Amino acid sequence: MTAGLKDATQMNIKSVIGARMKLNLTTDYALRILIFLASKPEELHSIETLSRIYRLPHSSLMKIVSELARQGYVTSVRGRYGGIKLGQAASEINVGQVVRIMEESFEVANCAECLIQPQCGLRGVFAEAVNAFLSVLDRSTVADLIRNKADLVPLLTLSKAADNP
Repeated sequence: MTAGLKDATQMNIKSVIGARMKLNLTTDYALRILIFLASKPEELHSIETLSRIYRLPHSSLMKIVSELARQGYVTSVRGRYGGIKLGQAASEINVGQVVRIMEESFEVANCAECLIQPQCGLRGVFAEAVNAFLSVLDRSTVADLIRNKADLVPLLTLSKAADNP
């Protein structure tokens, strides 16, 4: 094997070995927003409140809330006393579906640029792993994520959030 080919193969193997299933921040934030709203469904909440509690950028949360509203997961009420709340029951919001909507890609490794991709079975194994991952998420709703609501709600208050750096 030539030195260049050997190096390229080793780099591809290292990138596959180092690959890990990780959701993007948009999905992470979207799930946090839904958990918060589900834990206090009787109230309208401002994006500013969410930003301060989770210590996340207001502008990022605005974009995510907009997408969640577009998908029907969140309802937005305009005006001085407006805010956001869940657009449907927490038991109706499937975690796997939210993840599929918010994720840009489920590519575990960059197989398209790999030298051996045409004959390699790894792409199929990764596809199977992603399907298994999503299958587990499909079994959960946002209501499942807040089963310990009594312990969760105190953590989602401004005073507690401000105390925990």
